[in-house]
Amino acid sequence: MGADAGRRRDTPEAAPGGGIAADSLHAAMMAGRVRLETLVSLRWIAIAGQLAALFVVRYGLGFSFPLFWALAAVSLSAAVNGYLMWRHPGGRQLADREAVLELAFDLLQLSFLLYLTGGLANPFALLILAPVTVSASVLSRRSTLALLTLGLLLISLLALWHRPLPWEGTALAIPRLYLFAVWAGLALAMTFLALYVARVSAEARQRAQALAATEAALDRAQKLSDLGALAAAAAHELGTPLGTITLAVRELLEELPADDPRGEDLRLISDQAERCRDILQQLSMRSEQPSGHPFDVQPLSALAREAARPFERLTDVAIEVHDRATDPAAGPQPQTRRRPEILHALTSFIENAVGFARGRVEIDICWDTSDAWCRIRDDGPGFDTAVLRHLGAPYLGADPRGSPSSARESAAGLGLGVFIAKTLLERTGARVEFGNAAEGGAVVSIRWPRSALEDGDKNTEDAS
Repeated sequence: MGADAGRRRDTPEAAPGGGIAADSLHAAMMAGRVRLETLVSLRWIAIAGQLAALFVVRYGLGFSFPLFWALAAVSLSAAVNGYLMWRHPGGRQLADREAVLELAFDLLQLSFLLYLTGGLANPFALLILAPVTVSASVLSRRSTLALLTLGLLLISLLALWHRPLPWEGTALAIPRLYLFAVWAGLALAMTFLALYVARVSAEARQRAQALAATEAALDRAQKLSDLGALAAAAAHELGTPLGTITLAVRELLEELPADDPRGEDLRLISDQAERCRDILQQLSMRSEQPSGHPFDVQPLSALAREAARPFERLTDVAIEVHDRATDPAAGPQPQTRRRPEILHALTSFIENAVGFARGRVEIDICWDTSDAWCRIRDDGPGFDTAVLRHLGAPYLGADPRGSPSSARESAAGLGLGVFIAKTLLERTGARVEFGNAAEGGAVVSIRWPRSALEDGDKNTEDAS
């Protein structure tokens, strides 16, 4: 039903507008996030850079090193790239395992070149970070850890075994302590980049998935609205031919003798045509309502009561809705259009409050001359302070309540619900804050400028 306001992790079904769309998007993102064409292009750039470096060092600077084996390694990389272009001329999305193999090959090829040209003493040893960083940005955590392990193993081997650094005259003696420092720096940089880039990329993918789920929910609402308009148009267009059919049947009935057996069939056709006209008339009347609801504009407290009504019948938790003006000059309660995004978000937060309340949920609707706000508070255990700063982001984390006593709390899933609800409210001009009450229990505070809550509805009506 609703979202987990940061206190339980959502299952995919909780995503409004259809968890199926979110699941499909998540599966597609996990199945193939790397284009073969991208890796091939990056490898061609690396090959060009390697060839340039080899020829400049050998013929420009006159340094001696095993040029034949170095060119053999570069040629092997070019041959693999050429085969991939021939095998998949149009490019395709790589599965996670395929991308890992491609990047592992790049790691091994670069490590062999470094072995021939001085190991970690080679200034270009820093490039060994590139394949691991690419993996962290686009591949799964398991694949990135595998490449990170391979990268750490390779730089460890290069620190111990390598050919001398190409140098003019006698070989340049590099102290072992310095090589150890270089190894430590590369190992730390590789580990940090892998973990940091993986974390940032995962958050970006979760946010993209959450936004896609939000857009799917809004698109579904728009399609329902369009369906009402289509029903009105159908009722108008079909009314004329149905009227013609009815008139023709009546004329035929007048011409037939009273005992003609065909009269019964004609009367049946006439009755069914009248029935169709009645159905179309009802559809037309429903579609002409401004928002499909008899109370299109109502106080904010009425929206809160509507959002809370389903849970009053399904649970034993007492839900109390209070409304008051905090300033005598504020006047009557602000009126707002029955906007689906506000109703959905309030339903999500109230559901979570009911799910964790011990016996009571309070919904306070307040307003003054400039603002209006809704505060939802329960008497449950409250939010875990460790995750309060994460609320509102589509994160994947531990149970914010810190209590795995409920199957809902311990269920794994993306925390998209609170992100979707918060995003929908922010589109209406609201500011959403989460916290814990001093006497215990979680608090969700939603505040609107009165101008956004009231004038926004007028703008919406004008735009339509």
